[in-house]
Amino acid sequence: MIEPRRGRRLTGGDRVLAFGALGLVLLVVVVLGGEIVRSAGDGSPAPIATGTATPPPVAVAPIAVTAATPTGSPPATPVADRPFVCLDPGHGGLDLGNVRLDGSAIVIQEKDLTLAHALALADRLDAAGIGVVLTRREDAEANPINRDVNGDGIVAAPDGAANSDELDDQQTRVFVCNEAGADLLVSIHYNGAENLDLEGYEVWFNQDRPFSDESERFATLIHNELGTRLPAAGLDASDRGIGFEDHAVTGPARPGELIPSEMPGVVVEGLFLSNDEDAAFVVTAAGQEALIGAYEAAIRRYFDRSPT
Repeated sequence: MIEPRRGRRLTGGDRVLAFGALGLVLLVVVVLGGEIVRSAGDGSPAPIATGTATPPPVAVAPIAVTAATPTGSPPATPVADRPFVCLDPGHGGLDLGNVRLDGSAIVIQEKDLTLAHALALADRLDAAGIGVVLTRREDAEANPINRDVNGDGIVAAPDGAANSDELDDQQTRVFVCNEAGADLLVSIHYNGAENLDLEGYEVWFNQDRPFSDESERFATLIHNELGTRLPAAGLDASDRGIGFEDHAVTGPARPGELIPSEMPGVVVEGLFLSNDEDAAFVVTAAGQEALIGAYEAAIRRYFDRSPT
């Protein structure tokens, strides 16, 4: 498991479980004496909370996502005066991300939300004159054919639970953004924690990059949009603040492990799938509109293409 290296929070409370790395989030759900647990991949089960107000399975229909590949995918050569954003829908394929359970059945998967929201967001940005490249466009890891992308000689075991070594998956995402010449990277995630009371939204950037000021500027924009749109849509979500971290897709080089991204970027954790209220909200049409609308408005404002 690659653990993001996190620093002091700028605002908000203490950091909790945010990112399901491949070794953690390839969940093996089992029943032990009636208690639902998840395996961390090392044989040590950890309780997983299911909550009491289980929402229905995630529905994408209210966002009207119909195309597997959004019109916002960029041409081979970026068009002059057309800014480009790289959208990174977290997880995919066997990497489920955080999940929501109803008994032993999975009813919400983070990987589904991140992809559906990124696809819808891509179409909106394209209509606003902003080009988009996505690190994945379907339910698969970014490196589903198990290539040694980062050149460290390590790939996923052929009989393992993952289609890609995690470092190779993360490096693939970075290379997609770099090769597209993107001007901004937005990695979309949804949170989870064993403490069911934890809820709300948070944004992360890295403060040790040459363009960290721009990353912080965008982090502030998207943080403020979420703070406005979530309550307007009916969710009294906690503001967990803006912080900094060494996450693989937005952080600096890791010699021998990762070549870094070449543009400002953030990781956004929209809400907690483990919290009853957040989870019930995130699958509604109003909830999805609030989240996607916040991402869209922040990106447009970053490029001075504010919504009318």
